[in-house]
Amino acid sequence: MTCGLVLGGALLSTASAEAIATRASATTSADVDVSSGHRSAKRAAAFPTARNTGVPRGWSPRRTVNGDYVVRRAGTVVKDLRINGDLVIAAPNVTVERTDVVGGQINNWAGSVCQSGLKVRRTTIRRAPGQTTSGDEPTFNAGGYRAYRVRIDGLPEGFRVGGKDECGPVVIQRSYATVVSPDVCGDWHGDALQGYDGGHLTLRTSRLELVERDSCGGTAPFFYPADQGNTRVDIDGLLVEGGGYSFRLGTPGRVTGLKVVRGGYFYGPIDVKCSVLDEWQAEIVRLDKAGQPVTLRRQRCNTEGGQ
Repeated sequence: MTCGLVLGGALLSTASAEAIATRASATTSADVDVSSGHRSAKRAAAFPTARNTGVPRGWSPRRTVNGDYVVRRAGTVVKDLRINGDLVIAAPNVTVERTDVVGGQINNWAGSVCQSGLKVRRTTIRRAPGQTTSGDEPTFNAGGYRAYRVRIDGLPEGFRVGGKDECGPVVIQRSYATVVSPDVCGDWHGDALQGYDGGHLTLRTSRLELVERDSCGGTAPFFYPADQGNTRVDIDGLLVEGGGYSFRLGTPGRVTGLKVVRGGYFYGPIDVKCSVLDEWQAEIVRLDKAGQPVTLRRQRCNTEGGQ
């Protein structure tokens, strides 16, 4: 695995936008909290937390399945299950609601065909008690799905966006992935979201976090590089924390409402091929006590990486 501008509502050319951003950067180059002095902190709309993603608080399963659960009938609704294993989607147009996947993954491309039309809502995918983690198999695989208020917690890989021709586009809304270094590090390259042969990706008001521990380093919370066959993104509202670079993007598209947590990255906040973007708006932030971002400064699109 390789590791890998509309301002004021008006669409500008990349060159014009970069010129404006360069002039503006003279007053925004330092990580100064704008809440100090006489300036008010700019706060974003609420991002998801562990409390409002995944299975609802107080939820209990209607049934517990020990082992993999395979869905073979098109249009099936999977609801209120706890699955101690994998949830394998072997039919199209399946809906998953209020389901707790413990120690496994959700996979809609387990066989020779990608089963698109998958909708997953208020569902948790988490590490099992006592589970020894290793590798970087995706927790949510592979494409052609919509995820709403999904929580990924404690596993070494998060969302995979792939199979652009076989699976189709991916939409992720109000979801929260916390990816953690595995117990057995090996050649780990973990991401909270990675595109590999990914189609059009739409992200709305979601949170991606990469927690690296014991000198076991991953890649990035968001990793959608140009050299892995990915196509395009449409991002409006994304909070990222951790990684070498917290946000890595090499494809065309638009990015607005990007919030990068200050100090969570090792090398820098972004690694982006800025010249191929139609729109860019991002900020460096800190988190308040509720886990919500408070703006410190603007982040210009000032790189030509994204590999």
